[in-house]
Order: sequence, then structure tokens, then C-alpha cells
Amino acid sequence: MDFTKLKNCMDMFTKKYSVPGLDCIVYKNHEQLFRYFTGYSDMENGKKMKGDELYLIFSMTKMLTCTAALQLLEQGKYILSDPISMYLPEFEKMRISDSEIKADADKITSGTAAGEAVTGEISGYAKNPITVKDLFTMGAGLHYDINAEGINKALNEGKRTTREIVGALSETVLGFEPGTRFRYSLCHDVLGALVEIWSGKKFGEYLKENIFEPVGMENTFFGMPRTEEGMERMAARYRYEDGKPVRTELLCPYNIPDHANITTDYESGGAGLISCTEDYALFLDAMACGGMAKSGKRILSPNTVELMGTNHLTGKALEDFYAKRSGYGYGLGVRTHIDKAKSGSLSPLGEFGWDGAAGAFAMVDPINKISFTYFQHVMGWDKRIQTEMRNALYASLD
Repeated sequence: MDFTKLKNCMDMFTKKYSVPGLDCIVYKNHEQLFRYFTGYSDMENGKKMKGDELYLIFSMTKMLTCTAALQLLEQGKYILSDPISMYLPEFEKMRISDSEIKADADKITSGTAAGEAVTGEISGYAKNPITVKDLFTMGAGLHYDINAEGINKALNEGKRTTREIVGALSETVLGFEPGTRFRYSLCHDVLGALVEIWSGKKFGEYLKENIFEPVGMENTFFGMPRTEEGMERMAARYRYEDGKPVRTELLCPYNIPDHANITTDYESGGAGLISCTEDYALFLDAMACGGMAKSGKRILSPNTVELMGTNHLTGKALEDFYAKRSGYGYGLGVRTHIDKAKSGSLSPLGEFGWDGAAGAFAMVDPINKISFTYFQHVMGWDKRIQTEMRNALYASLD
């Protein structure tokens, strides 16, 4: 295999898209085939990429959250059609708006906004219950408003835990009947709270014991590093202004924030993790190999991985997603390739993954047991880089 095209593609990103620094890894069946990093982790201080950088991974957290929840599906803790009110009683009776929602799948992954609350008149209560599957598929009708009134109220009342703050989301006015549309939202944050309920463990502890340690992810965790060495490894965060990267504060704007200098124990299943390229590559390699990690530990069964990467959207929900990801459907927390003619992608049907607000990208090809991990740290990135790097990868393979 000749990865010259993929390397050239990476080098092109630093020029065409002014990416300060990037890092990528290709695995096939537990063998690392390609590793390349270039540029700067901190432009202002002249720190070149070393390959051991830590990143705020934003929505790349979601694939790990969904994997954790699917492990508990395998254990019989729930079924996908269960109403979430079975486990979170606050969500039994949900108000709904009669206004037309903007089902923008780009809101978080492009880093342009933190979503918006529903506006318009409240028309009553939803007829459909929110199911567990609706959380996986972003079909609950929730928003991505981390400053919502219900959340602020909960924080002011002294509520600090993941379970308590997610419970406050039950005050959300839904934008549509659950199960009928696709809208990128805090669904996977709610799923993280359910992992706590189903497992009886704090969300971060469950992830560490059941995914991070079995896979060998030694540098993946919630919260900022607690040591000076760890902070030194953090890649600086940038945002695009007029096409150029401008340094911005090192925090996750999509995590439910500390409120009035109040420290919370909240662990965001949608955007809260820090990780590094090597750790995340091991996770994606496990998924590409049917749930079997390079360490020899199994984190999911092949049948569950297949279910995760199967398109679950139909009707208007699929139209919503297609508007932003042409040729791709959405599975249980991941985009999934369903139409080559519309996607223009060289990857096979069934390739799946997700991405993050600063441009990170995850790709799993279970047919060929290939995975691709890409990290950069610039908000407001151009989504076309996904197709460019994916096609460069497959053009490099025999």
C-alpha cells in the first residue's frame, strides 16, 4: 500500500484550509498501516506536533457513549423501544411546540453554534413517548441549548450530577413528535445518564472499566488534565475567522458549563471527553474488527456493531439528515454510508463513524476491517475535508 496520496492530502489541509496542526492513523485488522502528523499544536508558541497531543474531542464523545449503551443492551438492561420514562420518570409527559424546527445536523459538528431552543407556541403534549432508540438516532425532539432555563434552574437549586442535570432537560419543549424527525441535540447526554442508571456506576467510571481499560485507552477522560504535564500536552483550540485560525479559550462550549462559578460533577455523553489520536485509533480499530480490541478484549459483539452501523432513519428524518450528509444515513449514534452515487465517496457501503466540532473525524469500515482516525483543533471547519481525506485513503489502498 502506498499512502503518498493520503499524506499529500494531509499536507494540503495545512495550506488549503490553514489547519495549524493535524494527526491521523490508519489501522487494518489491528495493524497500524499509516501514521502522520504535521504542523503546530500551538502556533503562537511555536510548538510543533509531537503525536502525543491531548484534544477536546467534542462530539467524537458520542460514539463512545453509544458503545457503552449498546454494551448494556447486550446485557438485557433495556430494549430500544423502551420509553425513557421507564428509567427517567421526568420524561413521561413532554410539552411540544407547533413551530417548524430547523433540523440542522451541522450545528455542532461544524462548530458554528450550540444549537437553539424551540421557539413558537406550545401546542400541548407529545403523543409519542421518547424511546431509547430516539436518543440513539437524534429523534427525540430535544435541542442543544446548554443554557436552557431548566438547566440553569437545576444548577441554581444545587443539582450537580449527570443524572440530576439530565433530568432537568425534561422541561424542554420538543420541536417535533419523537421518532418523526432528525435533529442534532442533547440526546446522547441523556443516554449517558441512562448508562449510569442501567449500570449503577458513574458514567465516567463505566467508560473507564468497560471501554477505556479493555481497549488500552490510557489518555481518555472527562475534565481537564490535573497535572502540569497533562496541560502541556493539550493542543491549543482555534476558530476560523475569515478563513484563518484564531486562538480561542481552551474549553468545550458544548458541555453543560459550570454555572456562576459552581463546579459540577456533570459528564457529558455528547461532548465531554478528552482523548488523543492513539487512544481513539485503538477504539476505532476495535469497532472495525467487529468489537474485538487489539488487546484481545471484546467490547461489543459483531452483531451489535452491525446494528450500530445500520441506517435507522426513514421518511422525513432521513430527509433531514440527507440535507447535510448526502449519501449517508444515521445509525445508532453514527453516520452510515448508504448511497455511493449521492455521497461521492470511495468507501464501501456500510462504512460508518462521526466527527467533532474542531474537525476531528472517525471512520470505521467493518467490511475491510479498516479504521481511520483524524484530529485537528479548529472550530468552524469545512465539512468537505471528510470526503477529501476518505477518498485519499481508499485511493491509497490496494
